[in-house]
Amino acid sequence: MNNIQTWPLNIDFTIAVQNPQLCFADPELKQASTSKNSRGRVLLWSGNFATVYKLTKGDRSWAVRCFTRIPQSDVQQRYKLISEYLSQHHIPYLVDFEFLTQGILVKGEWYPILKMDWVEGVELDRYIGEYIDDSQVLLRLDRQLKQLQTDLQQVGIAHGDLQHGNIMVDDQGELKLVDYDGMYVPALRGTPPLEVGHPNYQPPMRSLNDFGDQLDEFSFAVISLSLRALASQPNLWETFHEDNKNLIFRQNDFQEPELSPVFQSIANIPDDETRELCDRLIRQCHGKDFDEPKSQAQQFKFVATQFKPFLLVGMAILVVVGMFWIFRKNQTLVTKKPEILPSSFPIPSNTPTTPLPPKLTPITAASLITKYAEGQRDFRNVQLTGAQGDRLQGQDFSNINLSGSVLERVDLRQVIFKNANLNAIKIVKVDLRGADLSNSSLVDANLAFSNFAEANLSQANLLRVNLFQAKLGSAILQKAELMKTNLSEADLSSANLKGANLVLANLRKANLVKANLSESNLSAANLSDAVLEGADLSAADLRSAELHLTNLTNANLSSANLTAAKLILIEFAGTNLNGANFRNAIVENIGSIEAANFTNALNLDPNVRKYFCSLASGNISETGNSTKSTLNCLP
Repeated sequence: MNNIQTWPLNIDFTIAVQNPQLCFADPELKQASTSKNSRGRVLLWSGNFATVYKLTKGDRSWAVRCFTRIPQSDVQQRYKLISEYLSQHHIPYLVDFEFLTQGILVKGEWYPILKMDWVEGVELDRYIGEYIDDSQVLLRLDRQLKQLQTDLQQVGIAHGDLQHGNIMVDDQGELKLVDYDGMYVPALRGTPPLEVGHPNYQPPMRSLNDFGDQLDEFSFAVISLSLRALASQPNLWETFHEDNKNLIFRQNDFQEPELSPVFQSIANIPDDETRELCDRLIRQCHGKDFDEPKSQAQQFKFVATQFKPFLLVGMAILVVVGMFWIFRKNQTLVTKKPEILPSSFPIPSNTPTTPLPPKLTPITAASLITKYAEGQRDFRNVQLTGAQGDRLQGQDFSNINLSGSVLERVDLRQVIFKNANLNAIKIVKVDLRGADLSNSSLVDANLAFSNFAEANLSQANLLRVNLFQAKLGSAILQKAELMKTNLSEADLSSANLKGANLVLANLRKANLVKANLSESNLSAANLSDAVLEGADLSAADLRSAELHLTNLTNANLSSANLTAAKLILIEFAGTNLNGANFRNAIVENIGSIEAANFTNALNLDPNVRKYFCSLASGNISETGNSTKSTLNCLP
């Protein structure tokens, strides 16, 4: 197999497929044409392991899957076993495929491909989006998926990565499954899977040890509950769906279902079956068999019915014996002298003990790269300490699970951690400049003093993360979850925090010069001593925020909500406060409002307005009007 360092990039495959006669050895593909869009660009679909191209010859089309990283050594044998098993069982939901070792010629070398029949249709999420207001279509789709689940279980097959992108609805409204990298068939029993599936459809604790015919149960439950909930409340789609990422659930919802707004919304749906499905999925999130309570109840009911006479007699005997024992015990307590326990005797306590943290497993950079390339994704509780010669820069570790791990003195510049589980990770003196952590989960992580300059953390979950003195200059944190995050003394200059959730965040002494905080939620955040010079806070929510000694010079707070905010010793020179809401704001000892713009300011208390007017000069704001005129100060 070719060396991982020389494996082609996506662009290499894209260039090659434009000449099917030269790059393919397969006779059908050699005579096919590569599909392009109206601008003449090659159509492609990228996934975790492969990039897919559409090749057409006459009335037949194929999906050509080019592996974007070196496949596991046994991948050909896996596909052979899957193909042989599927040929013995007619499954209408699956399509024909062929693994070609001599698949595609790139830069003079042959690389393997997977040739599959092309499915004309749309992905599940797009189909749902088209019919989101038609409950009957959604419920019919749910019934189809239940039948699909039954049919797969009857022949002992599991797809392994059921998610919106791998379930197609064809032109006849029938379901087709694509992408068989993670498929389980009985012939693969005892081997690890190539992948652990899309995190937004898998149980929180799924690992490479989970590989069997029950692999799809959780995914089916997620999709079924989503469909039934959307059939009752289609507005959930607009609230929780993210294009090409999920239906309505995300991995974070499965980790803490009791705190999940999705589960809470579904729990209010007045439909018994939907609520029952919701309860079952929550139990499954906690690793519990949701059929167990029912079976135990049935067993108890059976015993009670069959042995009711004996149970009644037994209970009567127990009552008599119990009363006699209590009488004897009371007598003993009256006559017996109290004993003094030795100091070493363990006294029971109801105080819960704090569980010890799991033991860390040492791993080298080379081992991490190798195991990841082989398909392993679960690296929980490992310790990786950098050494001379380590080459992790620019590596793709999408969907990796490093929760609870410790990374120390490692060069992770431009590393890809998309959709990764990095919860409770500890990063010590690690360089992550330019890294891609979009959609990753870093709940309770310790990232203090780390360098994330120009990193992509868009839509990442950074709940309660410690980013004390972290370097985040020009980082992308758009729509990131930063509730209760410690960003004190962090460098966020020119960072993009548009739409981020910073409720109760600690931004004390943070550098936010020219940062984009527009439409962000900073309710009850601590911005004391922070520097927001030239920052964009337009339409930001600053209700009850703490702004003490905060520098807002030349900042844009147009349409910002400052309700009940504490504005003490603030610098407002050149600040745009057009349309800002000052309802119940506490304003004291303002430093300067030179050239500030208060046009259309809302709910400005008369005394506060009078105070601002006493500070205002005749200097002109950006609007061309003096601050006094924008405040409507009396002559």
